[in-house]
Amino acid sequence: MKLNPNIRKVAVKYGLAGGLMSVLAFVVFYALGHQPWRNLISFILDAVIIGMFCFLAIREFKISYNGSELRFYHGMTIGFIVYLLIGFVFSLFFAGFINWIVPDFLAEYIQIAIEDLNLRKDMLLEQVDENPEAFFQEQVEGIRQITRSQLVLDVFLKRVLIGLFVTPVISVALRTNQR
Repeated sequence: MKLNPNIRKVAVKYGLAGGLMSVLAFVVFYALGHQPWRNLISFILDAVIIGMFCFLAIREFKISYNGSELRFYHGMTIGFIVYLLIGFVFSLFFAGFINWIVPDFLAEYIQIAIEDLNLRKDMLLEQVDENPEAFFQEQVEGIRQITRSQLVLDVFLKRVLIGLFVTPVISVALRTNQR
């Protein structure tokens, strides 16, 4: 079975556009003084962006290139390319952002993460049976050892995981039944 060449064309177009939209959303949140890496609204917006661009790409392929017919594998293939590109484009931007645009980003990230951990200290410690203070210090030390590459990988994997959950739903919803 040969794969329709229009799959790549549609998926790349929407993947790049979705990646740019993710970048724009991050920049707006950051410019407004919010921390997009720990903001629930930012996470939901990422899920909406990935879902919307996967949906639009699959729908365009179905209507414009495949005679209003769509198989599950078409949708999954298109969605896979779209969300990988969104994750890749955003990760490239994020790597540049934390390395060159805001070089002290990592120190700020670590400081805020440790502050958050301290705010939740009592709740965390009551869940640990053996040596809670040592456990807490391990968590703080783990945060202090975070690297830029780990942050970049984290943002990429989060977008891929969102896409892994969203794409099958969209593919099933838009597929046509075989006759």
